[in-house]
Amino acid sequence: MDQIEQTLAVATEHHRAGRTAEAERLYRDVLDASPGHPDALHLLGVIALQSGRAEEAVDRIGQAVAGDDSSPLFHANLGHALHACGRQREAALSFARALTLLTNEGEGWGNVGALANLIRRYDDDIRHAAAAEVDAHYAMSDVMRRQSLLFLLTGDIAHYRTLVAAALEDPLRFSVPSMHYAYWGIAMRLFHGDVRSGDVGGFTSGEFRRFYRLLVEETVRRYGLDVLLSRAAPRSTVKRVALITNQMLGEGHQPTADAFDYARRLQDEQGCEVVIINPNAMAVAGENGFVPEYSYNVTEEYDGEQVMAAQGAQVRMVSFPQPRFDEEKLTAIVDTVERFDPDVIVAFGGSNVVADLFARSRPVVFLPTSSGLPPSLATLLLGYAPEDGAVGWPEDDRARFRPFSFGWTLPDGGPNGGTTRSRADFGLPADCPVFAVVGNRLDQEVGVDFLEMLDRLLDRLPDAHVAFAGTVQDLPDRIAAARNAPRMHALGHVDGIRGFYRTTTAYLNPPRQGGGGSAAFALAEGVPVVTYAQGDVAGVSGPGFTVADEAAFLDRAVMLAVDDAKCAEASEAACKRFAETGNRAKSVERLLGYAQEAQGLF
Repeated sequence: MDQIEQTLAVATEHHRAGRTAEAERLYRDVLDASPGHPDALHLLGVIALQSGRAEEAVDRIGQAVAGDDSSPLFHANLGHALHACGRQREAALSFARALTLLTNEGEGWGNVGALANLIRRYDDDIRHAAAAEVDAHYAMSDVMRRQSLLFLLTGDIAHYRTLVAAALEDPLRFSVPSMHYAYWGIAMRLFHGDVRSGDVGGFTSGEFRRFYRLLVEETVRRYGLDVLLSRAAPRSTVKRVALITNQMLGEGHQPTADAFDYARRLQDEQGCEVVIINPNAMAVAGENGFVPEYSYNVTEEYDGEQVMAAQGAQVRMVSFPQPRFDEEKLTAIVDTVERFDPDVIVAFGGSNVVADLFARSRPVVFLPTSSGLPPSLATLLLGYAPEDGAVGWPEDDRARFRPFSFGWTLPDGGPNGGTTRSRADFGLPADCPVFAVVGNRLDQEVGVDFLEMLDRLLDRLPDAHVAFAGTVQDLPDRIAAARNAPRMHALGHVDGIRGFYRTTTAYLNPPRQGGGGSAAFALAEGVPVVTYAQGDVAGVSGPGFTVADEAAFLDRAVMLAVDDAKCAEASEAACKRFAETGNRAKSVERLLGYAQEAQGLF
């Protein structure tokens, strides 16, 4: 190591330890000995940026880039410096150049996704300019990474169309795990409402459904599962039920509670022999190329065959916690189900790839946990909310659709259960309107636009407050930038959510797909809901609680806060809605009836 490298190494140690004065002196020594040294210029620029001298940082790091245009880190930090100077378009283009260098080097998707999210902060014009920069210099032939990255930058559904078309044209271009990972990656971006342009409905009802069918068929074919999937003999009664879910995570996970509740009711109230199959099919580890990366939790103690105890009941469960989607795991799952020999399979949850492996060998009833049009090969497709219909669905799906209501089992012991709470328990004032915003993905669901709308709401209601209930990391920082931040409260996870609801005036739903369970429990406590007409909350709440646009949203929330009579009327309507649609026992009875119908159709 020569003297310059030694000096740079010592300076870097000082820098990492926070001794920036010593580091800066040594970086300058390097420049004195080697004028224009890119690393020294870059790191001096980083110190300037960390010290609030953004213009100096742009100058220093810009010189470093001029000396070495091949460093993703240089371009990324130049982007940060330009952003700090308010030069958003130039910042986005610098981030885009860093992205191009990372992807061309085959860099893991973690860093790629992080850089892409920096660009996603900007307006559509800047995002498209950055995407054009990436696309123009993309040197790899990896269509999955390229098109998923371009979608992430632009929100243009055309990029997912290109990705899916490549698989439909040449399935062998992709491995089964990579197709599976891409399927769920696309599904998650659609679920979170990230599409900004293009015909989403045409995509989801067309080529995306064909891609899903291809995924299921290729899984069966390439893994040789057709040898194990023997067609069941016709049966006229439903006594044995395999409930196949996407994942069981344990206490605090609403889909887990719902899956178990359906299973134990089929077993204890309807007399069926039930086994829950927990494949953890979405928990895939490894480099797949799709941007952004995603991961799902696995409850490792749920491993193999065991008895799951909850809600005062016990149900047999077989779990497969391995974080992969491969032949060994899928063969073990299929073998387990075949040995159980169910009369019907309940596909619990949307896009249940594992349940659909059996679609040609056994009756399958798809039980959705969300609204919308999920791909499914099941014999029958059930609705999520009472008003759901199949208008606009593909003809085959319309024929298989049946009306249904998901229903709910209240936590904390039934209609009058739940811990009594006061506003003081949550640090909220006693005599004012309090709006609840509830969910387990609020970091993603409560965006800048929704916070700005809440600011406008609080401007109109000077004594009102908003309480966010749900585990968050990033949301408090966004709240801090709001005009009415002192009247916005991030409570984190709230135990005994029903007790919290009883302290609130109304439930406000951000634009999102999920949230159905939280809205159902609000209705049960007589808390009026204000929601746009799309997504799970709209389905659960019904048309009486939906609004057409932001102006109507604000007017409805203000009315509930200032008009006691109207609020009481809405509270009564909320209780009535839950009583009419939330009866889980009736939903289970209907499910069993549809299972018998599926037997006859199979």
